[in-house]
Amino acid sequence: MRDLVLEIGVEEIPPGQLPELARQLSSAAQAELKAERLAYQALRVDYTLRRLVLFVAGLQQQQSDSRREIKGPPKRAAFDAEGQPTQAALGFCRSRGAKPEELIVKTTPEGEYCFLERREAGRPTVELLPELLPRVIERLVPKETMRWDDSGLRFVRPIRWLLCLYGDEPLGFSYGRLRAGRLTCGHRALGASQIEIKDTQDYFKQLKANGVVLDPSERRAQVESALRVIADEIKAQPLASPDLIAEIADNLEHPHPVLGCFSDAFLSLPSEVLATTLVEHQKFVPFALGSQASPYFVGFRDGGADEDGTVRAGYERVVGARLTDSQFFFELDRRTALVERARALRTVVYQEKLGSVWDKVGRIRKLAQLIAEQVGTSDPEALDRSAFLCKADLLTAMVGEFPTLQGIIGGAYAKLEGEPDAVALAIREHYLPRTAEDELPQSEGGSVLSLADKLDTLIGSLASGEQPSGSRDPFGLRRAAIGVIRIALAKSLKLDCYALIRRAENLYHFIPNRRPISVVENYLGERLYQVLLRQYGIAYDVLDAVIAAHDGNFGRVLEKARSLEAIRGAERFRSLVIAFSRACHITRDQSAHGFVPRLFREEAERELWRAYLKAEGQIKPLLACGDFAGVIEQLVGLRQPIDRYFDDVLVMTPDRELRQNRLGFLRAIVELFLNIGDLSRIVVEGAGAAEGRKDAKGVS
Repeated sequence: MRDLVLEIGVEEIPPGQLPELARQLSSAAQAELKAERLAYQALRVDYTLRRLVLFVAGLQQQQSDSRREIKGPPKRAAFDAEGQPTQAALGFCRSRGAKPEELIVKTTPEGEYCFLERREAGRPTVELLPELLPRVIERLVPKETMRWDDSGLRFVRPIRWLLCLYGDEPLGFSYGRLRAGRLTCGHRALGASQIEIKDTQDYFKQLKANGVVLDPSERRAQVESALRVIADEIKAQPLASPDLIAEIADNLEHPHPVLGCFSDAFLSLPSEVLATTLVEHQKFVPFALGSQASPYFVGFRDGGADEDGTVRAGYERVVGARLTDSQFFFELDRRTALVERARALRTVVYQEKLGSVWDKVGRIRKLAQLIAEQVGTSDPEALDRSAFLCKADLLTAMVGEFPTLQGIIGGAYAKLEGEPDAVALAIREHYLPRTAEDELPQSEGGSVLSLADKLDTLIGSLASGEQPSGSRDPFGLRRAAIGVIRIALAKSLKLDCYALIRRAENLYHFIPNRRPISVVENYLGERLYQVLLRQYGIAYDVLDAVIAAHDGNFGRVLEKARSLEAIRGAERFRSLVIAFSRACHITRDQSAHGFVPRLFREEAERELWRAYLKAEGQIKPLLACGDFAGVIEQLVGLRQPIDRYFDDVLVMTPDRELRQNRLGFLRAIVELFLNIGDLSRIVVEGAGAAEGRKDAKGVS
């Protein structure tokens, strides 16, 4: 076995695309090696902005032998009554260069057939790789591509060199106008422009010696370590998110920190403005002193130390110019109050079918009021004021320059204008969470306002016909739905989202060709299923059961699911599922509702009726206090009466009045269970057979 190194040398790739290209390279290499039956010990992909590197450790030197079966004639046609091969068998063998005694008879779904087995010896790996590796590169699909010569190749940036070594042997395959060899390039400033590599181990030694930190995780660790050292020196905390650290590291081959400082005069700007200016424009790391901004920042250069301070002076000059611009935007914005900007939203189109941003704000205010009626609020006036002002900062110069500050700068301006703290905080938080991993709003007003904003986006867009598909989601409906679900679950809100959506339906009466409001409920239900499955680890069939009950209180859905999972292993629960499934099966597609106890004829009916009344009386208070485990225990008590009912009662009797009464009674039983969920969807051994069985007493 030998190691393989493939290096794709390119002009600087945008850092945001590097992780995905590395993932694609790894996936493509694994798929091609598997298809060619080439085993290996380990595979990894490293990268910098100038190179993508595939390393395969312990790649076998020869393709594994293959065995294939060639199907021939049926046995009845291949052999006569005495077991001798017929002309059909002989002809098949001649065509394949085989002898009749090599035939093997196997049973197939079509009957017994003759087969020949053929083994093909594997080819040497050095012969396969020059064919395989160009296919690996072709499978890389950047978001944007370009051409750089007349070869017809396209890639995110021009490919300038290819290195490929199998052990110490160069594999000289061609790709476009390039031919792979044993030459690579070091760091632009710290290394040689051309390096000849002896073998795969020498490749990594030479890159390190020539200033290239190839492993992205090592570069990120260097960035984090440098920030910790500087933080100790200046006694301040770096404000560097994992995404910023990753972007800095992916934009450099040899990161080195440069500490800079800006004028204290800029500290009068909101700290968020300072941080955003440094991060978005220059990818510099800002610092904070407790809750206050610090005048220090760190930029990373690609190379060695800034011995004479030239780089630091350049960084500080650029930062000073950027902060001067931000200060101008800030002072310009302060000349117009948020209230005036809010009213000016009438002229800003939100969506063609949904009107202006002013119209959206009106719907948010009404939705926030409806939510507050369900969950309660300590200050309804502050909530309404927050909703009125929440989108006003969209017309500020600061948001025009830094869109990521929407909401944040609105909250800062609200506080500066003397609005109550609750109003400023709610405006600041109402976009949260922006992503699936983002923090949630912490305040009461921020949570309610965030829910109202996201629900308006969902209801309006889905009702007007918008439907996300694949990677297309221009209005962020997936993010909005997951945000609603995360807030509802984390805050344990007593909020029935489905009831709220139905109450709010009339707010969207103006939408032409409006889709039914159920599309919004279904969309939220689908996202809820995925969140509970992936983030909470709830079993798929339990989720099917509880979500089928169409409960719009998502926290309650989670608790029901957990209660079901706690008991699903018990034998008595298995029997309950089977019993419920019988009732659910026989009432499915039946229109009967309601029943009259005086029409009960059999003792089993009256016994189940008494058990039903007792369970119903116990279940109501248990549901009110959220004791779903107790509800399930009450339902378990119905198992034996339900079993006896189906054994003794002919549900589908020819007497129409009795039949409808019995079906209505069973429907009431089913609806009692639906307080927890549709238990027929839970997979337990024997349940499917019982549900599908045509019971002699149950079905005529």
